[in-house]
Amino acid sequence: MKTDSLAMSRRGLLGTLGVITAGVTLAGCGGGTSTSGSGGSGGKPVAGGALVLGLPALSDYLNPLVATTNALAWVTDPVVETLYTYDDQMRSVPLLAAGEPTISKDGLTWTIEVAKGVTFSNGEPLTAEDVAAVINHVSDPSAYTDWTSYFAYFVSGAKAKGPRTVVISLAMPYGVLRSHLSNLPIIHRDSLKKNDTTIGTGPYVIDKVTQGQSVLLRRNESYHGTAGGPDTLEYRAIPDAGTRLVNLREGKIHVMTDVPASNVATLEKDDSLSVEVVDAPISILTFFNATKAPFDDVRVRQALAHAMDREGVAELVYAGTAAPAQGPAGPALEAHDPDLEIYSAAPNVERAKELLAEAGVDGVEFTLTISSSSEATVKMAEVLAQGWAKAGITCRLETTDAGTWITRWMEGDYQLSMTTYVTGVSAGASAFPLFTSYASSNTMNFGYSNKEADALMSQAWATTDDAERAELTRQVDRILAEDAVAVPPVYPRMIVAQRRDVTGLDAGQLAVGRLDAANLRRLA
Repeated sequence: MKTDSLAMSRRGLLGTLGVITAGVTLAGCGGGTSTSGSGGSGGKPVAGGALVLGLPALSDYLNPLVATTNALAWVTDPVVETLYTYDDQMRSVPLLAAGEPTISKDGLTWTIEVAKGVTFSNGEPLTAEDVAAVINHVSDPSAYTDWTSYFAYFVSGAKAKGPRTVVISLAMPYGVLRSHLSNLPIIHRDSLKKNDTTIGTGPYVIDKVTQGQSVLLRRNESYHGTAGGPDTLEYRAIPDAGTRLVNLREGKIHVMTDVPASNVATLEKDDSLSVEVVDAPISILTFFNATKAPFDDVRVRQALAHAMDREGVAELVYAGTAAPAQGPAGPALEAHDPDLEIYSAAPNVERAKELLAEAGVDGVEFTLTISSSSEATVKMAEVLAQGWAKAGITCRLETTDAGTWITRWMEGDYQLSMTTYVTGVSAGASAFPLFTSYASSNTMNFGYSNKEADALMSQAWATTDDAERAELTRQVDRILAEDAVAVPPVYPRMIVAQRRDVTGLDAGQLAVGRLDAANLRRLA
């Protein structure tokens, strides 16, 4: 597979970063988790009742194909299903597919049988036509969807061959497609272009929407699987974290997402609550403009990486819940290398000064562009600037609104730009969306080029062997770290709190960016 296939439209490239909201945790795997609570008070799980989840915001859309944000996916996950899903060991297994895909010897044709006896919530049967329509929709480069960057230019098209057989034609071998099909929602073909609703095959249907405030789901009585969950699931937008926490303690909501790291210690002392601190695909992306000085010199970038105050960010910004980082891939991604150790947690001022001297640079000054939409990102930038100053590096902070940040990033109008990004909703444990913007031919790449990294990425996206892909992407992770083009200060973690009068959230599902609310139960 050639990396120049990643040269996409701006809309598609924006999708490669999963609807960048510039500094806001975006949607957003792998295994390792650390939990300080598992929910549940020892009561007996019962079906029925109502469960309420408090989120910082709700999407303006209800079509899960439009965006890959948590605000949308967490609400629509109980309504839709995918061709493949994750089992208890977080392996990809068939769901709406009847079995494993049949792949041609040249890797260019995938044939998938659709499961029998599955109906949409409107009563119509799931057919190969619906699956093909969804795949063709997201494979259209002009489609208004964040999924496009995963499918366009790789997938030539999909056709229904009879009522239950889907044939997917590829432009090149693309083994990572299996990961994408484990996350892509399958919706009724008549709702592809409707943004205010969605028709799926899941255990819930959309009942009532109060725009920007709440979404109520009720159980789908014709669901093809086992449905013993709550009668209703309600998602409420509660922007203020303090208010969400009060509502959780008072029982007005049962689950609170986006818990500030500073609240974890307090939550752990409350016997009525449980908190999950989970390794999840949350990444801090760094974009150096390497087309011009000073960051066209790898030694200058490396100097910044060595002078980065990782432990300061971990403690002062994330209250010890985040781990100091090395390469761009965190512990929840298959590309993560736990043995990678290039940079120290504390600023290595001497090494930074040595590298600047080697580069013949005296007194580096640059601008770090971030979005003001995330308090944590602003604080992180301040901590980093203080650390860099110890090495004689002057960092000027430029904070913009989210829209301006996006425009500046897409146009390459920056020196160093940073944002936080979650990929689990769209990619599971795959590093595909995390790495592709660093391919030398990608339109969003401003000046960085490494032929070895390009070749490894091409091999990784082509193979159908998960172990091989993991090894290849671990090598890419090391290269990006050594070249100091992708040097996050820390690996943030997902933090979710819940009441103990409901069953515990599945930490494995959280690690792939899913709340799995449909499987929560009230406790009697």
